[in-house]
Amino acid sequence: MLRTIPSNGLPATGNFIRIIQAFRPYWWRVLLVIVMILMNSTLGTAVVPEVTKMIIDQALPRKDLALLAWLVLALISLPMFTGLVSIALDYLKVTLAQYVMHDLRIGLYARLQAVALRFYTTERTGEIISRLTNDVNGVSDVLSNAMSETLSNSIAMLTTLVVMLSLNVPLTLLSLGLTPIFVSLALHVGKVVRGASKETQQTLADVLSVLEETLNVSGTLLVKSFGRQRAETTHLRATSERLVAVQVRQTMIGRWFLLSFHIFFNIAPALVYYAGGLQVIGGRLSLGSLVAFIALQNQFFPTLRQLLGIPLDIQSALALFERLFAYLDLPIEIADRSDARALEHVTGHVRFHHVSFRYQPERPTLIDVDFAVQPGQLVALVGPSGAGKTTAAYLLPRFYDVEQGAVEIDGHDVRSVTQESLLQHIGMVTQETYLFNATIRENIAYGQPDAADEEVIAAAQAAQIHERILQLPNGYETVVGPRGYVLSGGEKQRVAIARVLLKNPRILILDEATSALDTRSERLIQAALAELQMGRTTLAIAHRLSTILSADQILVMNAGRIVERGTHAELLQQGGLYFQFYDEQLKSR
Repeated sequence: MLRTIPSNGLPATGNFIRIIQAFRPYWWRVLLVIVMILMNSTLGTAVVPEVTKMIIDQALPRKDLALLAWLVLALISLPMFTGLVSIALDYLKVTLAQYVMHDLRIGLYARLQAVALRFYTTERTGEIISRLTNDVNGVSDVLSNAMSETLSNSIAMLTTLVVMLSLNVPLTLLSLGLTPIFVSLALHVGKVVRGASKETQQTLADVLSVLEETLNVSGTLLVKSFGRQRAETTHLRATSERLVAVQVRQTMIGRWFLLSFHIFFNIAPALVYYAGGLQVIGGRLSLGSLVAFIALQNQFFPTLRQLLGIPLDIQSALALFERLFAYLDLPIEIADRSDARALEHVTGHVRFHHVSFRYQPERPTLIDVDFAVQPGQLVALVGPSGAGKTTAAYLLPRFYDVEQGAVEIDGHDVRSVTQESLLQHIGMVTQETYLFNATIRENIAYGQPDAADEEVIAAAQAAQIHERILQLPNGYETVVGPRGYVLSGGEKQRVAIARVLLKNPRILILDEATSALDTRSERLIQAALAELQMGRTTLAIAHRLSTILSADQILVMNAGRIVERGTHAELLQQGGLYFQFYDEQLKSR
């Protein structure tokens, strides 16, 4: 069962609550950690000084060898026992942190899968990857160490303080003299560190974005073809130097504070030696009590120093959590309604009812788009770039939701059915074919992972790519490389068509599926598409009008509106925008 950190829409001050909620599924591990910390802290801070006091004040003055032996045995046994407990505690802390990080990582990924497509048109890929990797990994230390150390040191410090007070109140007050001032300073420095940490992670994301955009096949080809290697290196150097500066600044914040803190905690013991020595000389304090008090003080100050340093780490982690929570709180624009039903037994009747849509408030993308596609028909959308063709097609699988009107399949508003069932009945072949860095078989069977080999081969044969696959060194087990660069553009397109054929959807969307291909590749793909479209409702977006001459209906779009509609012959007779497109393409041949 997937566990995620709840997204409560809380402000930054509520992030502590959300972090604590992340541990709720593992409450029994948290309870064990607390018990072990209590055990170790109590034994280490209270028992050892008391045993030391008994040796000096009782066993040695009385020359009681049996008591001395038992007390020494206790001193030997306690570290062994606490050491074993510490090993178990470390294991529990690490596994607890890793489970929480796993939940956080999967929760982020699931959220990013659910957000609308428009998010990916504005957010940099490097920024997304940075939050899923660097930011999640960055909170690992605070989850596995800082929180447990805060609890451990707090318990140890309080236990030590109680024992110190029981031994000598004046010496305890002398030891704690300036502690409240340093606590206040530590909290202030922590806030500064938090801001610096956010800046560091943002700059790190900038570096990752530069690397992600230039160190892939497409980016490298672009850089090399324009001779921009030196310029891109200079760009990375400037971004990396900025990262160096902010990381150095983050590291050095509070160092003067820690120095003054260190000096004070080295002066305070000297004062205790003097004041305690006077009490021993005056007979108001036993030597054993002074030794025990000094041992407790030597434990107290390092513990307090660690405790005051933890807020710096926690503030850094809070900056990371804020970035992660910002993604977890991304709005889910496209979601199933509470009464959504599964879409079943689709015949393929598609209807756009006076649809309007816009990406930006001031710029409408679609205006009163109204048309119908009968089951088994091919309807083509043509028009100049930016006319709204792709946007209209993307409303059908609900990559976006209409602003006005409705998109229906078999009379069902696509917003009234579950997205999973809707997408089962729609297949897409786009101009920019994307293949995973996996085998050809895995890419074809992406929508049907459990498909038999015979089904995969049949789909490849129908897509006119089977023979070419057999020519490859490993056939269907050939790994296609990043973005499928082992294959040509036409071959990738035919693999994509095979993928859709294997899915066997009732409705098909073709988005510039034959654009920018050579004549032979186009002919092969046309044959594959003919097989793909057979008996299916098809919505095709095309710049090459030769690919849609036999369409049952052609819709000519311009500036978000349907300005002409009809068959190829009817539109030529009208002598309008379609006629101009067709005439221009004839002349360009």
